Amino acid sequence: MPQTSREAGADFWGNLDRRIQAEWLLVTTALICLTFALAWYSAPLGLARLDHAFYDKTLAVSIQGEHDDRIVIVAIDDGSIEKVGYWPWRRAIHAHLLDRLRHARVVGLDIVFSDLNPSYPDDDLRLAQAIERHGRVVLPLVVNGLKTAAAPPLPVLSSAASAKGYINIYPDEDGTIRSLTLRDTLADGTPVEHFVASMLAAGGQGAPDAGKRLIPYAGAPGHFQLYPYSEVLSGAISEEAFRDKYVIVGSWASGLGDAFPTPLSRDGEAMSGVEILANGLQAAMNDSWIAQPPRWQAAILACLPVLLACAALRRLSPSKAFLASVAVLLLIFAGSWFALRFGQLWVPFTASLIGVALAYPVWGWRSQEAALKHIDQELHALNQEQKRLDGSFPERSRRYGHTLSARISLLHETIGQLRHARSNRERTLHFLSHDMRAPQNSILALTELQSHPDSALPQDELLQRINSCAHKTLTLVDGFVQLARAEASSISRHPVNLVDLVIQGCESYWASAKSKNISIEFDDAPDEAWSHGDGMLLQRAWDNLLDNAVKYSPPDTVIRCRIAERAASWELGIRDQGRGMTAAQRQALFRPFVRFDEDDTDHPAGAGLGLAFVKTVIERHGGTIGVDSVPGGGTVFTIALPRGQTPYGV
Repeated sequence: MPQTSREAGADFWGNLDRRIQAEWLLVTTALICLTFALAWYSAPLGLARLDHAFYDKTLAVSIQGEHDDRIVIVAIDDGSIEKVGYWPWRRAIHAHLLDRLRHARVVGLDIVFSDLNPSYPDDDLRLAQAIERHGRVVLPLVVNGLKTAAAPPLPVLSSAASAKGYINIYPDEDGTIRSLTLRDTLADGTPVEHFVASMLAAGGQGAPDAGKRLIPYAGAPGHFQLYPYSEVLSGAISEEAFRDKYVIVGSWASGLGDAFPTPLSRDGEAMSGVEILANGLQAAMNDSWIAQPPRWQAAILACLPVLLACAALRRLSPSKAFLASVAVLLLIFAGSWFALRFGQLWVPFTASLIGVALAYPVWGWRSQEAALKHIDQELHALNQEQKRLDGSFPERSRRYGHTLSARISLLHETIGQLRHARSNRERTLHFLSHDMRAPQNSILALTELQSHPDSALPQDELLQRINSCAHKTLTLVDGFVQLARAEASSISRHPVNLVDLVIQGCESYWASAKSKNISIEFDDAPDEAWSHGDGMLLQRAWDNLLDNAVKYSPPDTVIRCRIAERAASWELGIRDQGRGMTAAQRQALFRPFVRFDEDDTDHPAGAGLGLAFVKTVIERHGGTIGVDSVPGGGTVFTIALPRGQTPYGV
């Protein structure tokens, strides 16, 4: 059985929905795989630089500005160098400083003592003795570039120190210090502790977990409590200021070169290495490092916003889906700030941004392609059906092209054809079920009456009635066929002289008009009025108007025809002196099968298709038709047709 329109529609949308669902799964899978790959290979792809930039901005707006007052920096600043003398200083001076810091819980000397000083051979021993007296001094190691060795301080100092740790700070690829590695391994497998971890061990605190950790900087440079080296050495700063403190002694002077950019650096401002160590020490003491998930976890977390965006795209309209994509992008920024501010967690999100940013255009592309391909298939099937029906299918796809706008135009035209076909179907059903059946039912009724002797009509009357019904049927069929041809047939364009057309119509209806003593006048006409179109259709349309004028005009009246030139058209008019029409009748005048006052005894016979035919022909020629009429005041039909060039040789 053939499908009903409802079944066909359900099948169309069902197939389209399955196609869209398949495209969504494909797009979602592809975007998640892409996002995972971008997150996994962010470093070699260069995305790590973007992640670092986002991290720096997020950290800058997330810092709480709190520092641990148990940490103190003794700075070898420019003022101290000016007072104490040129750098490097004698090690006896450092020994004296340690005596001033005897109440400190731990002293970390961020000063390298790997070379002998032959000018003051006794200073190394004096410094070693001071280190032993204090008992909780940490000295630095320096790991070489190949990590084959860690250069220790002089043996006499190394043996006196409570602990030792390497002070290497490894910047990221953009030169910024964002993290510390609390434990490293040399090339031979020897583990070495970082300076920060060694200070905690010397202070009696448990060693922090090993590995690379992001530093939660307390603030911009100069955030910790800082005392100039010279003031501590001279006694200007009380020894009680250092009681039970973690003291880091290191360079702060501009000329010593121990300064690095950090995420909080602004306008080229760098942070001294000793303050970076202080920030690391604070994080280790309070276990407030900024955590990073493992690589595989970070890649999976990067895919979650993409999955959320894709889910929104599948369920929302295009405008709402766009807003949802923007909301997911904002949510990524807000979620990263929230996790860093309150959870001390950083998840790189550049891959997520790229995946979400691509989701909307990629989904728009694929969903539109899926819809358009499906529409193309349905249009092709429809066109093939039309071609089988009438055999004159034009290649509209060639005329329109294959762009999005072209497909929409083609779809619009096809929808117009469907609407027209539906209108034709309804009109045909009305014609077959009402107009065609009425005269046939009359003939059947006459034959039924004739079969009963008491109701039989005289033969002459019977034949007259049957003849009338048959003529009415033929008139209906002829009018319906002519209207269908006017709507469906192609218009052949040839030069048409409208003056000859009007004259020929007037001559054709002269006899029928004369029988009612009606005069047809055609005065003041131009010699020529050229247009382009199908002369036979235009002649029939004009004849229909003239025929109606003769039928509906009372005897002893005048029908006036005219042709006037307008800007870009010719205006043809017919004025009669008939019964006229009301406003409501004028509104329905050009509809098929519409007739007025059929119950009047003097009403002319007809099928109600003539004016519908006229309107169809005129509009298909690019013209317009109008009517002006009042009851009892006659009727004026006005036709406007485009002007055409005079043909050569005429």
